[in-house]
Amino acid sequence: MSMARQDLPRSLRIELIDRDHPGLPAFFAALPASSGWPEGTVLSLTDREPTEFERAERYVAALHEEKVVGAVSLHPGAPGNYHRMHNLHFHVDMLRPWQGHGIGRALMEELLVYARKRGMLRLWLGTLSSNRQALRLFARFGFRVEGISRAAYRVKTEAGDSYFLDGVGMALWLGPRLILDDDGRRRFALAEVGAAAGADAALEYYSADTVDAGELAGLYASVDDQRHRFPEALHGAWLESDLTVTARDGDRLVGLARAITDRHTTLYVCDVLVHPDWQRRGIGTELMRRVVAPHERIYQIALITDPEILPFYARLGYMQWESACLRMHRLEKPAD
Repeated sequence: MSMARQDLPRSLRIELIDRDHPGLPAFFAALPASSGWPEGTVLSLTDREPTEFERAERYVAALHEEKVVGAVSLHPGAPGNYHRMHNLHFHVDMLRPWQGHGIGRALMEELLVYARKRGMLRLWLGTLSSNRQALRLFARFGFRVEGISRAAYRVKTEAGDSYFLDGVGMALWLGPRLILDDDGRRRFALAEVGAAAGADAALEYYSADTVDAGELAGLYASVDDQRHRFPEALHGAWLESDLTVTARDGDRLVGLARAITDRHTTLYVCDVLVHPDWQRRGIGTELMRRVVAPHERIYQIALITDPEILPFYARLGYMQWESACLRMHRLEKPAD
């Protein structure tokens, strides 16, 4: 598996590699033993031993002239462990000179492709509460904090300070929606296995999908939304949204929904779009249902729409509200 990405330096490519790739030993040797710890941490004896990251069998790697400069280690559940086979655990690390070039994002995008092709239902990782950059990266791809291990790690610094850090567990669910039964067990919501009820059999829905600026602009243009003239702004808005859902016919993007939320009182639905060729098939209803599902009982769900679309939302139980205010500014194309 190899991909060329326009947003990466020309000399880089993202590729799936095995443990015996000749570039891995030099990559491991170049990673500082303090990788992942705050600067100035006094290392323990275990920090000098091979890590789980180094013991993986496969990696999604960023290669520069056959040299590995960044990688995601892949740790699927053991084949004989039915209880954990739907999980994919991973670590991310990168050589410091190559940080800040979009490589982390490209690695994560390819990780999602890898996981979906292999039927993985859940991605998970652990990191430190001090690793703000990583926490932001994973949250951008839809990962949610599932648990915090309070004061799980003690840090001693070269300056003589001593303090504690929390361990943060994050995960992304890739499978169909789950419901909680009366016995507290999570089960697939059967109507969501495969395509949505009443929709085309080939149509599939994805949460936290990897969408590029070009296909976003194409979908917005198909419904005559003038924001299609600003593909980079659309892509940025997609990446920064809290909740995203796409509808695809094969690889073709035919619908999307996205929302932002404070997770306590308000969820704002920013966009629900369906390509004209796929309208009147229940796709918009399904997109709307899925994008609000994680917070469907939140205090208020708000949105702005055109007058002719109001009957669609009324059928879904939304009421028209007259006291809305809106202030808009012109989008500017980025300078060449």
